[in-house]
Amino acid sequence: MSTKIKLTSLLLSAALVCGAVPAFAAEKAAPKPLSQTFDQMVIIPYDYHGKAFINGEKTDLYGDYDIVQRSGRVLVPIRLMGTLASQFRSQGEWQTIWEAKSPDDVTFVNYGLKKTIKFKVNSTTMLVNNESKKMDVAPQKIGGRVVLPLRSAAEALGKNIQWLDGLIVMGDEVVDEKSAETLAVKNRILTQLKDTRKPVVDEKRLTPITKYGDALYYYKQIYQSSGILQRLYRKTDGKKEILVDIPGEPMLGSDGVIGHDLYFVSTVNNQGVLYALDLTNNKVRKVSTLADWKPSDGWLESISMMDNELYLNLHSGDLTMGSETLYRVDKGVLKKVTNAHSIIGPVKSGDFLYHADFSVMGSAVNNLSRINLKTGERKAIGQADFAYGITRKQDTQGGISFGVNNSMYVKGGNLFVLGYKDSDPKDEGSVYKINPADQTQVKLTPAAGPFWMVDDQIYYVDGATGYLAKTDVNGAQPKTVVSRKVMSAQLLNGSLYYTSNTTGSFSDPGVLYQYDFATGKEIKRSDKPLSSYYIGKDAIYYLANGYDPGIYKIDAKGNTRLVSDRIQTAKLTDEGLVYTLTYKEGVYSVK
Repeated sequence: MSTKIKLTSLLLSAALVCGAVPAFAAEKAAPKPLSQTFDQMVIIPYDYHGKAFINGEKTDLYGDYDIVQRSGRVLVPIRLMGTLASQFRSQGEWQTIWEAKSPDDVTFVNYGLKKTIKFKVNSTTMLVNNESKKMDVAPQKIGGRVVLPLRSAAEALGKNIQWLDGLIVMGDEVVDEKSAETLAVKNRILTQLKDTRKPVVDEKRLTPITKYGDALYYYKQIYQSSGILQRLYRKTDGKKEILVDIPGEPMLGSDGVIGHDLYFVSTVNNQGVLYALDLTNNKVRKVSTLADWKPSDGWLESISMMDNELYLNLHSGDLTMGSETLYRVDKGVLKKVTNAHSIIGPVKSGDFLYHADFSVMGSAVNNLSRINLKTGERKAIGQADFAYGITRKQDTQGGISFGVNNSMYVKGGNLFVLGYKDSDPKDEGSVYKINPADQTQVKLTPAAGPFWMVDDQIYYVDGATGYLAKTDVNGAQPKTVVSRKVMSAQLLNGSLYYTSNTTGSFSDPGVLYQYDFATGKEIKRSDKPLSSYYIGKDAIYYLANGYDPGIYKIDAKGNTRLVSDRIQTAKLTDEGLVYTLTYKEGVYSVK
């Protein structure tokens, strides 16, 4: 839940906000510059305009909640406090409990920490795991809403709060307020949080698709009582936008650009049709009808070329109970290849196509198949008690989470894929080499996340450490090659690109690195943490959403800032990056 804050008392002293540093902070490490702790903090300005920094990223918060002061203390609404508490990934999820039948009682629960905090309106005693703790000021009802003393609530959550020249800084660390590094970034943070602009409303948002030559392609969503229509537009530099005339009611959110063709599905006379827009001349051609499937049945999951043949995966139904069917386009006709709840992979080798299946609601075991593309014969090639293409993890609260991994490689007649033994609850998934002929398999790695095959080496993210390791195709000579947590990895042009951060969270910004397979060396590529990156033919682009937001380009000249504003969406094309801005309408591009 997001929350917008209206500060009704702006001229509060440092003592009102936090007083002395809480006792629990004395046990923590020495104070650090804000630049080093920025990605672990929640930062809100006194001069509030609907924006905050949360875990290193600028965020727009919505709602109508007031921060107020009473009896010389700052009080915050319960839902805002719960929202802030849940931003600290080191603590896991906090749940806020408030019920109309007990309107004066508020409870925060964190099952992972086995911690419960209870507040009562007009009582200066809070209960932390049923142990009484005194507060300087009691929770109150103001304007019909329960508000909590910020400092006391933060202490109960195990957080430190500091006042820094117009900023409320909340987190696990203590900030060195006098550090030159802190002073260097403080004003840049304040500048970003004083931004009064509002995000572009959904009705006016444009979605970039691609750029070809000097023409930008994007679509608009037109909201009508009967539903949402999508319309494709083209705009060249310095000219007005042009509506591209395409048949029927297209679904453009799952389009795909292959070469100079933009593929998309549309509904024409209640029939699903696959079209291609030739970007060289802006002419549309019909590729194939879509049997009994149409866009209202689901969505186009993917479209790709394998061995110069066009394949498309059509999803029907929702994410939970839906299914997918993979087709090959043959002379304008769809030829069914395979179907599954959710297709993992696939990978083609000769006359065979391999894939796994992932069912959210059903059993995942024995889910690996080989399809004979000539005869259509389908054969299960895994072992009966194993699940493939899936990782399984036990979380700190005792639950189990599953992840899909599309990595599959065929080499020497063997298939290399992730798998875990279902009957072993501790098995999270490792890389296996499978012989499709007799279904024998060899475990090559310990618990692993994503993996990649480069020549005769298998590189994988170690499931225990998060580091990058490698082994050969027989599982021999394992070795750690990068001793840092590897996240958001992409294999391109003979290198592995990845981000890494101190929190180890995929949701937090990270610095970009490149591991060159030929030299075995790691190179730091970005100057600052980034939210996403794109590897182009001649350069690397990345988006930063911290106190120096915008688009950056990495090439032989180093890191260059191309755009100095917050980016909403971006898409890589052969002509550079196509993007939209958070606070300004339009579609733009940089190269």
